[in-house]
Amino acid sequence: MKNISLLLVSILLLQACIGTDLVDDFVEAKIVIENPISSLKVDSSYQFKALYFNNVGKPAEASFQWSSSDENILQITSNGLATGMAEGESTILVAANGIFATLSLLVNDTTIIVQDERVAVLATVSSYPLTGNAILKKQGGKTLLEFDERFNTTSALPGLYVYLTNNVNTINNALEVAKVKAFSGAQIYEISEDISLNEYDYVLFYCKPFLVPVGNGQLKP
Repeated sequence: MKNISLLLVSILLLQACIGTDLVDDFVEAKIVIENPISSLKVDSSYQFKALYFNNVGKPAEASFQWSSSDENILQITSNGLATGMAEGESTILVAANGIFATLSLLVNDTTIIVQDERVAVLATVSSYPLTGNAILKKQGGKTLLEFDERFNTTSALPGLYVYLTNNVNTINNALEVAKVKAFSGAQIYEISEDISLNEYDYVLFYCKPFLVPVGNGQLKP
C-alpha cells in the first residue's frame, strides 16, 4: 500500500511539471551597457563596456560603435572611452549587428555610478506558489542573489533550482545559481561567476528533474 501511495505521488508530480513544459529558445537580440553611470565629471573620462546577446540570450562577440548626441558636452571614442567636455546632458548610443542601446547622462561636477542592485518581483507561472522579491547586487566584491523575507514557494517541488537568464522558457544558456535551500524566508546565494548586474534580465525558478518553469521575475531597473 505504501509503495502504491508513493507511486501515485510521483505520477502527480510528473504530470504537474510536464503540463507546463515549454521549449522556446528564441529571444530578441540585445545590447546592454555593462557599467552605466548617471553623471560624468567635467574634464574626466570613463570607460564604458557593452555586452551583446544573440537571439537565444547568449553572450556573443560583436563589434560595437559608440557615439554621443552632443560632442560639445560629451565625447566618446570608438572603443567607448567617454570624456566630459562641458556641463549639460548628452545621450550615448552603442550599436552592433543592427541593434542599439542608449544611455542618457549629465556632465557636471561629479561621476555617479547608476546602480549597485536590481530587484525582481517573483510570480508563479505554474500550479505552485511563488512570491517575494529577489535582489541581485554587488557587495564586498561579491555578486549575490538575495531572496527577501516574503519569499515563499512549496517544498513539494522535486529539485527546485534558481537561475539567471534572458529567456524564461528554458534553462539553455542560463546561469545556474543554486538549488533552492529553503522554501520560505530570507536567504542569500553567492554567484561564483564574475557577471555584471546587467548581464541577465530574469530570475528563473525551474523544476530541474523535469525541465519545466515554475516562476520568474524580471530584474529592474
